[in-house]
Amino acid sequence: MKQDRHLHKPRTKLEGHSTPILAADWLPDSSRLVSAAAEDSTVRVWDVATSRTVSTLTVAEGLNKVRLFPSGDLLAATFEDKVARVYALGSGRVLESAPLAARPMALVVSPDGAVYWAGSATRGDVVWSWTPGSTPKPLLKDVHAFEPSCGLSLSDDGTKLWCFFEWDLVVLDARTGQELSRFKGDRDVAIGPGFVLPTGPRVVGVKSPLNRDDDPVRPRLYRWDHETGRADWISEILSYGHGQGTVLAMARSTRWLATGGREGVTLVSSRSGRVLGVLPCEGSAWDVSCLSVSPNDRFVAVGTSKGDLVVHDLGGADLESDWAVPGIPTRSRRGNRLLLRLQKRPGLWLRVHANGDFEKAEGDARTDSAIMPLVAQGEEAAVGASFLASELRRRLWSCDLSRSLFSKRAHAVQVFNGTDLLVEGVIGIEGSENDLGFDSLPDSVGERVEGELSARNILDGIKGLLSQLPGDWD
Repeated sequence: MKQDRHLHKPRTKLEGHSTPILAADWLPDSSRLVSAAAEDSTVRVWDVATSRTVSTLTVAEGLNKVRLFPSGDLLAATFEDKVARVYALGSGRVLESAPLAARPMALVVSPDGAVYWAGSATRGDVVWSWTPGSTPKPLLKDVHAFEPSCGLSLSDDGTKLWCFFEWDLVVLDARTGQELSRFKGDRDVAIGPGFVLPTGPRVVGVKSPLNRDDDPVRPRLYRWDHETGRADWISEILSYGHGQGTVLAMARSTRWLATGGREGVTLVSSRSGRVLGVLPCEGSAWDVSCLSVSPNDRFVAVGTSKGDLVVHDLGGADLESDWAVPGIPTRSRRGNRLLLRLQKRPGLWLRVHANGDFEKAEGDARTDSAIMPLVAQGEEAAVGASFLASELRRRLWSCDLSRSLFSKRAHAVQVFNGTDLLVEGVIGIEGSENDLGFDSLPDSVGERVEGELSARNILDGIKGLLSQLPGDWD
């Protein structure tokens, strides 16, 4: 039986909107939520504890993008009449306005009150900066791969602006517009919205292969080094939300993020790519139109295309530490501790214990559909590479892992110390690219790879994996 990943947390439905929710932003103290809906000239401020509207602002018609200022007292909004406006949240009065050269596809507000948006203008401009009280100025132009969807993300201090386009990730000095770096992706993969992580040149974002019509398909979350392009991990396939885009929301701690998954709103670790749980949706996951996480990381607000606005209360828990691995015994039937588990086919896992005991386990995987590359849990792993290799070689050499299901399908691997998961990944590549976690064609559950699996490939892949972990693996 496949494990239920759903998080059964308290949730509250905020009733008042009847059209697709465009945005739901939190006030700094996480007590109130500000929401706006399409084809609706009102913005609502909710008291989360009582589930009631505490105030309603009347705004101009044709609202398309809304963001709350980090201070919590102002609202930035753009409209179909190509005007950007700033409203006082308390009085609803328009404080500033400015013309737009294009319909914005992304909107962010920096800690110092600067407003940035991205769109596509006839002159080639694609990103603008606006300090209320001044005239908007273009920061970036001539991104030739620009598509009707894009993403913007600011660094914590607001000094760097990250612009996610179809094939390009561009980093700008938010004040001067100077281009600091650019990562050019593959021309057959579309880059979707994303977030920058505070440590190192790391980015978590969506990538989707392009089909023959150049439409993005099979979106996945990636965490990658934007300078080298190398991926740290890859998630399972996501779901497109309302408007055929993947919606994302990052926790303030940046330890996890919320995204649209096939089962519902999926919470994913930004460190490892592991699914931490799923918040079920009342309707289809395709109906999700916006997501936001409260500043204290306790609440997740989910807006849908049907006008539903639901707040899930996570209770302030540390999701990553609370998410235990179910069904994994500490000991084998003979009393030996668990060392390794190999997935031979969906639903069937092979448990390998420290003394080489070998046993089958049906359907006890954390998730049979998630096949992820290199993951290191904790500061140091506790199993030595030489010990692991010798035990695996002794017990697995005669085990043919290539004949089950398809001979050219990779297998998920999880390495444990007791019940603690140390590493997780996919192996089964012949030749030079035989590292655990190599993904040659990310198009389905059970990644396709070249070559056949063998015990030697498994051993070489795990040894190569362990060599990348902290600690002494000689």
